Amino acid sequence: MFDSLRHFRRKIHAITRTSQAFILLAFALTPLHAQSIDSLALDRLSDAVVELQNSELMRNGVFAFSLKSTKTGRTILGINQEQSVPSASTLKLVSTATALSVLGGDYTYKTYLEYDGQIVRDTLRGDLYLRGTGDPSLGSQRFDGVPDGDQLLNRWIVAIRRAGIRYVQGQVVADPTIFDDKNLADTWVWGDLGNYYGAGVQGLNFRENLYRVSFKAGRNVGDPTEVIKTEPDLSFLKIENRVTTGEAGSGDQVYIYASPLGEQILLTGTVPRGATSFTVKGAVPRPAYAAAFELTRALKAGGVGIAGAGDVLPKSTATVPLRTVLDQYSSPTLRELAQQTNWWSINLYADAFLKTAGVKLGGKPDFDGAVEAEADYWRKKGADMRGFFVKDGSGLSPTGSLTAQNLTDILNAATKDKNYTDFYNSIAVLGESGTVRNIGRRTKAAGNVRAKSGSIGGTRAYAGYVTTKNGERLSFTMIAHKYLPDGSRTVSLRLRELLVLLGGM
Repeated sequence: MFDSLRHFRRKIHAITRTSQAFILLAFALTPLHAQSIDSLALDRLSDAVVELQNSELMRNGVFAFSLKSTKTGRTILGINQEQSVPSASTLKLVSTATALSVLGGDYTYKTYLEYDGQIVRDTLRGDLYLRGTGDPSLGSQRFDGVPDGDQLLNRWIVAIRRAGIRYVQGQVVADPTIFDDKNLADTWVWGDLGNYYGAGVQGLNFRENLYRVSFKAGRNVGDPTEVIKTEPDLSFLKIENRVTTGEAGSGDQVYIYASPLGEQILLTGTVPRGATSFTVKGAVPRPAYAAAFELTRALKAGGVGIAGAGDVLPKSTATVPLRTVLDQYSSPTLRELAQQTNWWSINLYADAFLKTAGVKLGGKPDFDGAVEAEADYWRKKGADMRGFFVKDGSGLSPTGSLTAQNLTDILNAATKDKNYTDFYNSIAVLGESGTVRNIGRRTKAAGNVRAKSGSIGGTRAYAGYVTTKNGERLSFTMIAHKYLPDGSRTVSLRLRELLVLLGGM
């Protein structure tokens, strides 16, 4: 123990000389607690943490690290843990933990096909409605045994025909009013909005609010390209193609710009020479309307006439006519949705969870209100929420921030929740699954660390749980922010090394 204490004092002296960070090692101050952790492994970890913070990579930035016992809540190792920095996608741990705690792992989203008015002989004198409750997975191809978008459209047509309807005098109306009218956070970056990862969330989502556009490259570098098709057929969009032909093997260099309030899509960048059908994904600007548009087209193709072109019910609707339910669809369970979210970092799902929890906790269907409700929820469970300034549920906003301590406190509080097993199992396993499947393979850390990765401009992060050799579970958060612009690869390697060191404790 005295060796560890001397080691600690030397480390504090080194840090004081550089005036770059403050580090807290609780094992040096609390010897009884240290006995449950391999002190040599902890020394190696703390050395690596201090070395990264004091490196040239972090000259103009900050490295925040927090390691805590989930049993006692005590800080084992901390550096800049109260500095508020962007979370990137580690924020999805907060969104999934909140949704599972508030709603439970068995929760399913419901989507309703309804009508108002009357059915007279074979004619509906009224409108059809697709009413969503926020399901981000409606029509997704991500789940085995779950209907995709085309199968759902067929299911709804069957339900309409079964009701004896062969003609609709009104139109298909999308009802996303369980959430507010803003499908994107105000602080998202313009360059993200049209790309697939920037898909916004509404009360009615469909096919993960994505479309695919296929290009045929030109003969020579610099030649214009041709848009072959979009899937699904969203012909209400106005697409301007400025994509040109790039070098062979250059991959996807396409950037998509779109407004969430409009229908204009601008395609820029390059696709590789030699590609006869090169496909990229984009975000549908008006997802609820797109669902109504698709059902309208499917009805006509399926022999059901319809007069209107489709519409979206505004949030401000004062009165809603009495409706009759034709079909009720249930999503996969929340535990399944949460696992996909944390394994593959799906922004849409995390933002849907935030707004769903906001509605449940206090009728807050907007980003700001839902974040406020979320923070208050974990504060009441004992988490230190000072410095929690997030803007969404996904971490896509570069101005949103939290502290490493915020996140480890929430992870600790989650262990006391009755739905903790579902949450823990939703986090990818180092060396085995999700976005961390290639980290730490053939090391002692493989299978011993559950982690969520995060990456946004100038920020790299990981957070999750590790189980020590003695069976104690610890929560951790590590965030490198504003490292040298050309240091992204090196920082990523250093953080991966820290994950392996954590897994060897």
